[in-house]
Amino acid sequence: MFKLLFSSVLLTVFLDFSSCQIQWNDNWAFGCDFIGNDIGSANVPGELCRSRCSQTPGCSHFIWNNWNGGTCWMKKGDICKSNAIWTGDYNTVCGVLNECSNFQSSNIESLKGALLWSDEFDSLSNFESNWIQETGGHGWGNNELQYYTNNNENIEISNGSLTIHTRKEWKNNMRFTSARLLSARKFRYGVFEMRAKLPFGRGTWPAFWLLASKRPLDWPSDGEMDIMEHVGFDPNVIHSTIHCKTFNHMSGTQLGKTTRVNDVFNQFHLYQLYWSDKSIRGYVDGKQHFQYDRPANSDSNNWPFDNEFDIILNTVVGGDWGAALGIDENIFPQKYVIDYVRHYAHL
Repeated sequence: MFKLLFSSVLLTVFLDFSSCQIQWNDNWAFGCDFIGNDIGSANVPGELCRSRCSQTPGCSHFIWNNWNGGTCWMKKGDICKSNAIWTGDYNTVCGVLNECSNFQSSNIESLKGALLWSDEFDSLSNFESNWIQETGGHGWGNNELQYYTNNNENIEISNGSLTIHTRKEWKNNMRFTSARLLSARKFRYGVFEMRAKLPFGRGTWPAFWLLASKRPLDWPSDGEMDIMEHVGFDPNVIHSTIHCKTFNHMSGTQLGKTTRVNDVFNQFHLYQLYWSDKSIRGYVDGKQHFQYDRPANSDSNNWPFDNEFDIILNTVVGGDWGAALGIDENIFPQKYVIDYVRHYAHL
């Protein structure tokens, strides 16, 4: 009976191949994937993957593929079937334990209050008063390969936009140059929004994020909120993540979500964050895809998000994550074009 159902569903999916739509059979489907948030794996037949996930603490969704004779990859975090990514590989199956995530998607526009601060990148003098160009080529804790320059060497203000230029060139014994911009102003709570086009290609890693202002910084305990990260080997997939002492990638407990966006390289998109004393929510083009609520037993370990944070804009080359599948050195130079960055009060 299972084989008959399997064949029937496979035929249905095959017939719909041209539309590249995931065809769900209850809470599982062929030819799809969920990116990131792995908590473990097991070599089991495909029909046992769901039950193995349900028996694993923290597992909320899974994928199965035929790697190593058949592997179930168990994953954590709030998830919807709409977050699944089409692969077209019918040797993979993805599934969720529950119908959808437990947050109610909110309209970001309804959460915006007054505009408190912005950089529209309409003048170099405004830019220089709003941002600090951090410098260095020490790897930045991620084995990054770029040297961050100052004195506007890798930034350009023109036509109402900021461009971060990332180049293949030697600087202070590093093979690439780029820019890392730290806001001169510190922020606590609000709605943050950037309109941008991203660099492309394997080895690039642009980001728009908030890092605790405290110095000396005790990372991850002091907190980090990643509004947008994109790694070039996984094109058009946007990551939003929080880091703190309890939840961080160093201990394998980080909390984040991904969403697929159409053509982030040639089209401007909005990358947005809502941050209050009760909740952190991530959006792309006004559509919510991530939420982390203040735990009922909150303390500085799981909620260091009542302090001041800085905005950071940067493009990494390589790094532990960015170079996970190597670097295509033929893609440089690259541009990270930012139309504006805005901070609103939250309602």
